[in-house]
Amino acid sequence: MSLSPVARFIAYALFAVAGASILPAILAGTAAPQELPGYVFGGGMALFCGGAALILGRNLPRRTIVKNGLRELLLALVLLWAGVPVAASLPFIQQGWSPGDAWFEAVSGLTTTGGWLSDPSARATAAGMIYRASLQWIGGLVSLCTAAAIFVRPEFMGITPLVPPFARGESNSYLRAFDAAFRVFLPVFMGLTGAAAAGFIGLGIPVIEALVMAMSLISSGGFVPHPSGMEGYGGAVRVLCVLVMTLGAANFIVIARIASGQRQRMRGGDDRETLTFVLLCPAIALLFWLSTGAGDLDRLLAQTFNAVSILSTNGLTVGEDPALTPVLVTAIIGGAAVSTAGGIKLLRWLVTFSRTGEQLWKLTHPGGVVADKPTIDEFGVWIHTIAFTILLAAFVLIAAFFGNSLEVSAAAAISVVANAGPVLNLAPLMTADYVLFDPALRLLFGMGMIAGRLELVIMLVLLNKRFWLG
Repeated sequence: MSLSPVARFIAYALFAVAGASILPAILAGTAAPQELPGYVFGGGMALFCGGAALILGRNLPRRTIVKNGLRELLLALVLLWAGVPVAASLPFIQQGWSPGDAWFEAVSGLTTTGGWLSDPSARATAAGMIYRASLQWIGGLVSLCTAAAIFVRPEFMGITPLVPPFARGESNSYLRAFDAAFRVFLPVFMGLTGAAAAGFIGLGIPVIEALVMAMSLISSGGFVPHPSGMEGYGGAVRVLCVLVMTLGAANFIVIARIASGQRQRMRGGDDRETLTFVLLCPAIALLFWLSTGAGDLDRLLAQTFNAVSILSTNGLTVGEDPALTPVLVTAIIGGAAVSTAGGIKLLRWLVTFSRTGEQLWKLTHPGGVVADKPTIDEFGVWIHTIAFTILLAAFVLIAAFFGNSLEVSAAAAISVVANAGPVLNLAPLMTADYVLFDPALRLLFGMGMIAGRLELVIMLVLLNKRFWLG
């Protein structure tokens, strides 16, 4: 294995965390001086460690990359999701948090889960809000690039989806695919975030709040600055939020293709996910509306917002809370494969229904079946779905073991594994504050957030000794 590209990858991730500390430090210096040392120290340490990793990467021996660079990229992603939050947690530690709680908060930000230890403390200062939203924005961009480089490939999805050029090829393909995706997605992601922030400012939202909402919602983080959540904003703001959340959950390859003008260069297969998302939202909204007792159309409009929010795994709600079961099922579905949303992802559901239809046809038409073997493509989607189900069941049992009710355990498990943290607020007698859970359970929840971002097929690959030694 070549560790040189892994070291460079982590170096750039640490530089991003250092950059995320700059604006919070400026805001803390003017309004919350007690937080200033944390952001200065945290940003300085991230910058120092990033520089050390970059120097180390340049001096490590260049070994031959095998398996198309998949081992190197997976190791870099594990270190990113689990290790880089250690650096990102330093500002919280300087503010008096325990290392475990600070790591949980940083993981929740970088994985775009948005499951804060305490919602009031997360909104306490402008510096804290900007820092958390910046971590979510970084995590959202990494999620997009990772999905485009790895997760949309046939061996992980079960079909050949809309694959851009940076996910094709053989030689060092995974590493080069991630780099190519980053170069294409970064300006588009930044442009959309800036446009969203400008839109919120135009609707009368203060600049800092507008930046927080734009960075978080497009990253499917579900973090809004108002103490009352989305209830504190008017109808026009909610409409813009729906648009931003849709951009975060739709197929970003299509968005980047249109925004960058590279329609010919980024051609691929049919985009069924965005259409499915658009069609699912009204159906889910109707289901939510009926679960609240139906009523007038104003309630239906509120549930339309909730449908987009839950399906995109932002987890925000307005109006009456819909029934917990349809909410949890919706969060599990998730958004497009190449999106910032969590969950199983729409493309896998489409593949599952397609494969199920094929198998049912074979059962009802045995005379027309030609003997064949399942392909690696067909195995990929089933393995992921089974692994996702087992992981959810494990977290439900673990949470229940710590004395939580079945409803709270199920809501917490789905919130962390589907990276839809605010959904916890809909469980009976609960708020969105994860501080209510035992500290040991919170550490396990942090690992669940990481597992949700790594994708379960990848998690299984990581546990295969022959993959690392072969």
